[in-house]
Order: sequence, then C-alpha cells, then structure tokens
Amino acid sequence: MRSRNPIVIIVAVSTMLSTGVSAQRQGQAGQPAGQGPGRGRGGAGAGAEFAGPPQGPNAIPVVELVGCLAQGAGNTWIVTNATEPVKAAAGFSRPEEVKAAETKPLGTLQIPLIGLVEFNPSDHKGHRVVVKGLLIKEATTSRLNVTSLMTASVTCGK
Repeated sequence: MRSRNPIVIIVAVSTMLSTGVSAQRQGQAGQPAGQGPGRGRGGAGAGAEFAGPPQGPNAIPVVELVGCLAQGAGNTWIVTNATEPVKAAAGFSRPEEVKAAETKPLGTLQIPLIGLVEFNPSDHKGHRVVVKGLLIKEATTSRLNVTSLMTASVTCGK
C-alpha cells in the first residue's frame, strides 16, 4: 500500500476550497455576490452567504480611539484619557496609525471595553493604546466591542 503525501492533499483541498469561495463571491448565474440562490436561508450547508456587516444609519460603526488602558473593577477594562472615537476601516490598526498615536494628544473620555480577552489586555495595562472596535452607544454611556488593541507607547503621559 502506497502512502500519500499529506502536503499534496492539503494543497489540493485548500485549492478546492478557495476556488469554491471565489465562485461564491462572484455570484451565481451572473448575480452579484450575496444575491444568488440560498440568500436569506440560515444554517450551514443551506446555501447561506455572508451578506457583510449591516449598512445604513442603524449600522454600528467601526471606530478607532487612542488612550490609556486601565483595569477597572473586577476583570473589566477601560480606556482613560481617550480621544473622541473616529470612524475607521475594519481590521487591525496599520503601523502608520500606531506610530501617529504615539504623539496624538489624549482626550478626556473614559470608554469601557468589552470582548478583549483574546487581546491579553494585561500585557497592555498602563500603556498608550490604539483601539478599534464597534462603538455601542446607549442613552447615557458608550462602550467599545474591541476588534484591535495595539500598544502605541509603553507609557501613557498626557
């Protein structure tokens, strides 16, 4: 019995998957992606396609802010001396954004953070940070669901 090279099999499967994803993105029967058959039918294997983030006036914006990362009560985290959140592109902060944050004047806001366990916040405690995420505004407060957390400087002076 002859054994097969696992690398060849992985490459073949990877190629098949990426080809299938490209076909889905291009749409079916000439339709734009997200409007082909199966649109709106939830569940894996049901032909559902990811329609992307919500758009329009009710969409939760991705924003970026700069401030000092501090630990709050319990295991909560907050950005103190935060700048006003500004709309930003999704994804991690680019190196030039992190570099610019080193000298950006800090603000006066305090923004609670959620969903940042994966970013090991204790590694950034007391640092000047650049944070991106989904800004969740409520009547009396806002909080940021973190999608990117990067240290701009290990000190956080005004």
